[in-house]
Amino acid sequence: MRFALSSSATRQLSEPRLRRLLEIELGDEAVLAPAPTGPLGDHVAYIWVDLAEPSTVAIEVRVGVRTVERREIADAELTGDIAVRVIAIAAAEMVRAQMRPLRPPKKPAAPKPPSPEEIEAASRQVDALTWTPRAAAVFVPSAGASLFGPTADLGFRRFGASAHVFASWFTGPTDFGSARWFELGLAGGYRAWVSPSLRFAGELSASAAAVRIADARLVGEPPGMVDTWSARAGGSVSIEWRVREPVWLTLGVNPSALLRPFDVQATSGARSSFEGVFVGAALGVLFEERAPVHLKALQNNGVQ
Repeated sequence: MRFALSSSATRQLSEPRLRRLLEIELGDEAVLAPAPTGPLGDHVAYIWVDLAEPSTVAIEVRVGVRTVERREIADAELTGDIAVRVIAIAAAEMVRAQMRPLRPPKKPAAPKPPSPEEIEAASRQVDALTWTPRAAAVFVPSAGASLFGPTADLGFRRFGASAHVFASWFTGPTDFGSARWFELGLAGGYRAWVSPSLRFAGELSASAAAVRIADARLVGEPPGMVDTWSARAGGSVSIEWRVREPVWLTLGVNPSALLRPFDVQATSGARSSFEGVFVGAALGVLFEERAPVHLKALQNNGVQ
C-alpha cells in the first residue's frame, strides 16, 4: 500500500501520525510501503490525500487496475488528531472495499429450448403444402345414381386456413343407365386440432363437371347428344389421423347441391332428373409438407 499527501495537505496534517493510524486500521490486511512511489503491481493500493478546499479533505484510492474511488470529508469542525483519525478510518474503509473480489457480471440465463409439444403446436401455423388422393363414392337420390371413383386435390395452408384445387372422376349406374362425371373445383377450409395426431377439417367447395350419359338421352337436347355439364356447391366435414409425419389418414362426408340440374330419358321412356342433393363420402391419404419452425421466432413470441 503506497500513501502520499499533497503539499497543501502536508502543511496541515501529520503524515507520520496518519501513516501509523492507517497501519493500525488495516492491521494484517495490507502492508504500508515506506515510500509513496515504487513498482507498479496488480495488488498495490494507492492512497492520495489532498486538501480540495481549506475545509475539505479529498481522499482517492485505487487498488490494482480498478477505477479510482474518491471521497470528500468536510473537516471544518475537525482539528488536530481528530481530523487525522477520521481520514485514516475513511481511507482504510475505501481500501477494504476495493480489496474485495470482483464479482463477475451475471450472465443472462440461456433460454430454455422449446419442447417438442411447443414446436408441434407452432408448426400448425406455418405454411404447408398438401396433396390428397382419395377413393370416393357419391349418391344422387333424385336419379338413383351411385357413382364411384378417385379424387385428388392439391392445397396450401397458412395459419390453419387452407385452399386447394381438386379433380374427381366418377362413374356408376343410375335409374336410366350408366353415367360418367368429371369435375374440377375449388375449396377452402380450416382445420382444428384436438391433439397432435387428431384434427377435424371443415371446407366449402364449388365445382363444374362434364357429364356423359350412356343408354339414355338428354331431355331438351338434340337426338344423340350424350354430353352435358353441371355444377355443384357444398361443403365437407372430415376427421384426420396422423399415421406418421407427414402422412395423415382422412375420412369425410361432403353434402352439396346441384346448381345446374338436367333431365334424362331412358330407352324405356322413363324420365329421371339429376337435381337436388349430391352426397359424397371419401377415404384418403393426406401428405402434408410443413415449412420449418424457426426457434428464434418462437422465443420472440413468448415460448421459452
